[in-house]
Amino acid sequence: MCIRDRVKKWQREVHETVPDADARIIRQLDDLKHLDLNVEPESPDYTIVSKDRAKLGYAWRPAAIKDRDGYRCPDCNELLVNRDGIPVGYDYLKRNKRFCPNCKGALWQADNDRIRRFPLSEYVKRYLNGYFDFFIADEVHELKGGTTAQGNSFGALSSACKKTIGLTGTLLGGYADDIFYVLYRLSPASVKEEGLDYGQVTGWMAKYGVLERVTKTYPQDNRYSKGKKGRTVLKRKPGVSPLVFSRHLLDKTVFLGLEDITDDLPPISEYVHGIEMDEELAEAYQDLEGKLSLAVRQALAKGSKALLGTYVNALLSYPDRPFDNEPILYPDGERVITVPSELPKDKVYNKERKLVELIKDGLSQGRKCFTYCQYTGRKDVTSRLQELLLDEGIDAEILRASVNPEKREEWIRRKVKSGTNVVIANPKLVQTGLDLYDFPQLTFYQTGYSIFTLRQASRRSWRIGQHKPVTVNYLYYRPTMQERAMQLMGSKLEASLAIEGKFSTEGLLALTAGEDMTTAMARALVEGLETDGVEQVWSKLNQANKTCLLYTSPSP
Repeated sequence: MCIRDRVKKWQREVHETVPDADARIIRQLDDLKHLDLNVEPESPDYTIVSKDRAKLGYAWRPAAIKDRDGYRCPDCNELLVNRDGIPVGYDYLKRNKRFCPNCKGALWQADNDRIRRFPLSEYVKRYLNGYFDFFIADEVHELKGGTTAQGNSFGALSSACKKTIGLTGTLLGGYADDIFYVLYRLSPASVKEEGLDYGQVTGWMAKYGVLERVTKTYPQDNRYSKGKKGRTVLKRKPGVSPLVFSRHLLDKTVFLGLEDITDDLPPISEYVHGIEMDEELAEAYQDLEGKLSLAVRQALAKGSKALLGTYVNALLSYPDRPFDNEPILYPDGERVITVPSELPKDKVYNKERKLVELIKDGLSQGRKCFTYCQYTGRKDVTSRLQELLLDEGIDAEILRASVNPEKREEWIRRKVKSGTNVVIANPKLVQTGLDLYDFPQLTFYQTGYSIFTLRQASRRSWRIGQHKPVTVNYLYYRPTMQERAMQLMGSKLEASLAIEGKFSTEGLLALTAGEDMTTAMARALVEGLETDGVEQVWSKLNQANKTCLLYTSPSP
């Protein structure tokens, strides 16, 4: 099972590397019907299906029977009521697939008036159980959902095949439950030994993660005394116990870095470039930061974190686009916090100059450059960067999300053939599935704050088959939210690598830090925490060359 934009690549690579192998892409049920449980293929036979295709099934509709009293179960004729004993309406039944509380019968059925389609994963489980010797699940971290269609599809295929191999380069994203359902579907016995059944993710988090217990109380007048009432909720927080490695991963995983499986891979170097803001930009940023910081402090004093996301994203994006910004509003959508200063568009700012300088230097050495920008929607900077590069005589193109995933590899190949030297894109568009051999220089003009995305996108050029040294550049303005993001990303990256066998003291300590990236960045700025050591953090990561390819298999 592959990501949608990788199926053709897998097919091509199977034909290139496995002698006499047959590799077919499955897109519909008829493509599977030729397979026979009783017939052994004469040569290696690969069946490739995207995770999107594997999960798709038929549409459904409520199956309850309506009468004058309400809706009744079609199996036992019991009147369907809610917890308060009130008959339920049609909206309640169509919101989710439900079952009768009396006879447990399904209260839903296939909708024959819409698409009639049988899920490919379900067909394999029912009619081809045991046919496949191996089930290879690529990018298994994207199938971690406990109740998602893709997660359930992964579970169905895994149970129907003799052995399962899960592949990922980013096992953890900072939370202990990132691997709960993956482990349960691949090796349920080891999780059950902990006394945990499917769905008991809170118990897993209590043992191996970080849970924050929040109790809200309010005064309550009793008849003869005063007291307090309240309710307690558990909040999921970032942080992973290193015991996950020793108890659940050590006997089930093989950790491989690209440097472990080839002697011919070229060197890779990573550089972080802290850039001082132009004087005018610095003043505008400080003004924006001060007004937003005051609003956030006031909100936090009232117990509200609603402004944190707005606060972080506004300060991350403004230095790269200090113009054409809308007023920043409170969560009610009416009151204005501040209007960002409007700076001139016709000026080339320091970070933009640095990007152009790096690209020109790379091109002078015959190295094409792929540039990543996080903000490509309402706060888009890609068009401006393209114009700047074109003005410098550099052929630059923008890869948009509108390019179909299955066609992105061909789109890039066509652009390179036509003379394009620079491609600008959101890292999410290429983080899996694409090998950027023609672009040995990668530059993060903006990084965002997703560990999954950064780890995947930063290694798109450093692949088996690359012959040129690879350089990865990270640009940020100092002292801004971008600098805080770089420091925290480095710390979180070290922590996520620690669980994959690349231990360090800092990484082990960071594993237990129960704070998400948005809150951590906001806290660092609101509380005035220092951000010294960005270069040192990334220098250590660069020296260790810590990129892992993880193969996961069930216990023997």
